[in-house]
Amino acid sequence: MKVLIVNPIWSFQNYPPLNLVELASYLIQNGFKNTKILDLNFDLKNKFNIDNLVIDSVKKILKQKPDVICITCNAVQFPFVCELSKELKLKTKTAIVVGGVMASLASKLILKLTKADFVIRGEGELTLLELLQVIQNKTSLKNINGLSYIDVTGKIIKNKNRKLLNLNELPFPQFNLISKNLKNNKNIWLTASRGCAYKCKFCSGNEIWEYQRVKNIDFIIKQLKILKTKYGVKNFVFGDDCLTLNKKWVEELCQKIRPLKLKWGCLARIDSIDDEILFYLKKSGCNHIYHGIESGSAQVRHQLDKKMKNNNNKKISDIIQKELKSGFNITCSFMTGIPFETKKNIMQTFNFAKQLQKSGVKIQLWLLTPYHGLKLLDEHKDQLREIDRLQYGLQRDIFDKGQIFLYSKFINKYKKYNPDNFIFLPKDMTLDKFVRLFHDIRQKLGLNHNKKQLTGKEIFILKNIKNEFYFNNTMLIKM
Repeated sequence: MKVLIVNPIWSFQNYPPLNLVELASYLIQNGFKNTKILDLNFDLKNKFNIDNLVIDSVKKILKQKPDVICITCNAVQFPFVCELSKELKLKTKTAIVVGGVMASLASKLILKLTKADFVIRGEGELTLLELLQVIQNKTSLKNINGLSYIDVTGKIIKNKNRKLLNLNELPFPQFNLISKNLKNNKNIWLTASRGCAYKCKFCSGNEIWEYQRVKNIDFIIKQLKILKTKYGVKNFVFGDDCLTLNKKWVEELCQKIRPLKLKWGCLARIDSIDDEILFYLKKSGCNHIYHGIESGSAQVRHQLDKKMKNNNNKKISDIIQKELKSGFNITCSFMTGIPFETKKNIMQTFNFAKQLQKSGVKIQLWLLTPYHGLKLLDEHKDQLREIDRLQYGLQRDIFDKGQIFLYSKFINKYKKYNPDNFIFLPKDMTLDKFVRLFHDIRQKLGLNHNKKQLTGKEIFILKNIKNEFYFNNTMLIKM
């Protein structure tokens, strides 16, 4: 049986899908030797031909002659995956499986809109393996945990959830599955753990990950050695929700990374940082740390269930100053549009962000986007407002200008399912007042310009291509 795992188009930038390499390697180890990865971000060479983007992708997939097509789907990829899967169903009777974050959080919606045969919820390795075995042997689907599907009567069946995998069961990743991609790309994100120990109300990952599990350190180091020696990787980012939760583990990890002489970055909770961890991070080549501060109000952080130790701005600032003095590049992420925040809280966020920015911290300010699976969606539905962020000139959390261009032929078909088209409105503000305040704060923080880097060729084409949808919706403002 030939299994094809597809990474859908999502951007002009390309990050090698190491998560899919883990998934494919697991299948190969467990008997499905003919498993391949098709990364459309890398393998589809003419993404500027947007009229034929879906058709060209279908041709690429069917050229492989797979017996099962597995497509990953997150919030960014959702409109494209819907179109791709529906077109595939018109062209082939091959079974189509959709997995990933969006599939996990909205399985009924994915089944309805993609016309896929199966949806895998949560961690994919064992569920997909069992599904492939059932397809191969033509046995029953009812005992596959983590699977959703439509039965012969048209009823959506949602089997019970699957328990999380023991990460020690993962085989070593077969990087050769995406070797050309790796050799031609320096944007490497990998993970040393899965999940998070916290249950923040603004994070949709709570629905997938019950707790944090770390990988074997020697397993990680072996991967880094091969990525460096065979594929020329010199810089990477650990994309874990929080790398530094387990102090003893992260210190050992840093000690073993140090001889590799790599430069790297990570995401870390601010309250997980102390002098010892900073010492080990620095010595191992870590040069960039990303913190989610979220709000300048300790009360709002508490209401978001961040459960921060020493939850006050002075403690946060003191830690960041230590990081800066140690030579780290620091990015702090804030957000607004939090349902229970007030105008006073928003100004506290601005003032704290500005204070940190003056000391050398890179600041991000987001609108809280109501992703599927958020606790806040259930608790504050009355404050949810549908809004055209583009019309109001608001920052978009999911789609940047390049992505809107890529999806311009069909993105409006899925408007009502796009979390970017909704915001939470603080109780003491009208929409117009909130929008004006948000713009004013971003301007004062110097965040109004989109600094996402495209190649010269991409910028030229995006500025000169004549696409009615794109220009009518002012997508190219201040490119």
